[in-house]
Amino acid sequence: MILCGIEAGKLPLVVGTVSSDLNFPVDVMEKIDILEVRVDMLPVHNTADIIQIVRSVKQRYGKPIIATVRSKAEGGLRQIDDDQRYDIFKEIIQFAEILDVELSSKNLAERILMLCNEHNRYSMVSYHNFNETPKDNVLGDIVKKGKSLGATFVKIAVKANSKDDLRDLIHFTIENRDAGLITISLGSIGLASRLINPLIGSLMTYGYIDTATAPGQISAFDIVEHIRLLDPVYNEALIKRGKLLDAV
Repeated sequence: MILCGIEAGKLPLVVGTVSSDLNFPVDVMEKIDILEVRVDMLPVHNTADIIQIVRSVKQRYGKPIIATVRSKAEGGLRQIDDDQRYDIFKEIIQFAEILDVELSSKNLAERILMLCNEHNRYSMVSYHNFNETPKDNVLGDIVKKGKSLGATFVKIAVKANSKDDLRDLIHFTIENRDAGLITISLGSIGLASRLINPLIGSLMTYGYIDTATAPGQISAFDIVEHIRLLDPVYNEALIKRGKLLDAV
């Protein structure tokens, strides 16, 4: 699949997480590939105001949008029940290329994947564990469940309590690099995964644009600069993209 002119899996895709109505200069955002709008963290709760912010971010920056609406139990900022979340997704899908829903919200996930199919959008099923890194067989079952639902992407974000946890998720990412995975080790120990995993099989990596939204998350702009140092091919592509933009 092609996202932002890049074939997913060929080069790292850097996602910048947004939790407000951004007003950054357009040229500042050029290096970011995708914007994730964390609807549950927006300063507005009314659906009409939410739509306005998502529309504004889409129109201002022209980037692919991941729309995410977490409940409080899933690490969201406020409680939103499944029916409310479905209604929000239904209203903002016109501005989003990918809808992200938590695997634990099984009934909602099934409804959201149907919605994505109806509107020809990509779907992402996420699994978050803020306490530990489960063993490979548990992570493998999560991937199977996500894929059985029909998800385009399966995102796994799990807490690294030790360097062994970090290594385990890196190994799992390499072993499952063709499964359409996004993998992140959460917390300060897991920070390196945001730079390493997209180089070894994770299709995307996440950083914040305005406010950190997960433990150990760093700026998306810093992630871009670090990956440029680690991956000459990515750096070359970024320079080429900048030249093309300058020529427009």
